[in-house]
Amino acid sequence: MKNIVYVFLVLSCLVMSCGAKKLAEADVAADSIDATDVLTKAQLASAPNPPSDLYTSGKLKIIKDVHYRFEVDNVKKSTENIENAIRKYPAYISSSNLRLDNPILENKITIRVQSEYFADLLKDIDLEAKFVNFRDVKTDDVSKEFVDLESRLRTKREVEQRYMDILRAKAGTIEELMQAEQQIGQLHEEIEATVSRINYLKDQVSYSTIELEFYQTISQEITSADAVTLLDRLHNALGTGLEGLEVIVIALAYIWPILLAAGITVIYLRFIRRQINKVQPNIPA
Repeated sequence: MKNIVYVFLVLSCLVMSCGAKKLAEADVAADSIDATDVLTKAQLASAPNPPSDLYTSGKLKIIKDVHYRFEVDNVKKSTENIENAIRKYPAYISSSNLRLDNPILENKITIRVQSEYFADLLKDIDLEAKFVNFRDVKTDDVSKEFVDLESRLRTKREVEQRYMDILRAKAGTIEELMQAEQQIGQLHEEIEATVSRINYLKDQVSYSTIELEFYQTISQEITSADAVTLLDRLHNALGTGLEGLEVIVIALAYIWPILLAAGITVIYLRFIRRQINKVQPNIPA
């Protein structure tokens, strides 16, 4: 009996030890999975976000332009789709030109779009292209020019302020004061030109330009109903002949006095000639 109890206790200890070992292995595996998940999330959080616009870094002042020409199935429908795409973004049409140079129907549109949505609008326009002739994207980094202009502007304003102080204090001779006024006027013009250039660059940087040229080839098929038959040609010829006869009759109606005078002149000349012929035989040789 004691042996049976002893065997039972030994088996119970073995079962309990195996169960504890499996639980420990499961906890270790769970810990390793949790650690891997935390590491992956941390890496994703620290990874830089992919740029939405490949044509700018987001830090530099860049002017973006694109010249885009492509073929479409229907110019009218593509124009409507492009206009609807423009309405989705802070953008506007600065010029539009639709013309037909048979057999090419072409529409030229210039779009100004806020630079942040430049690439997004281009993707919408790409959907309309049946065949792309060219798609030229040009970027111009004007960050350095901005820095130079702002530095010049700051310097010119400082110089202008010094001349203004001289005028307020009225220090110096009249000639020096007049020279100071002249320098202030010249500096003021240069400052306005610099400010105008800075504002222009700001506009070019904040709004990108998209020049579109999309066209459609128009084909006109001649059907049997449009073909000209022999009867049609005869009918047209008779109609044209009658119109010509009417023109002649109307012209004669305009010049009948001339014709009448010409007829009377011819009859009179013949009468004179006959009289001369009657008189000539009676003259002696």
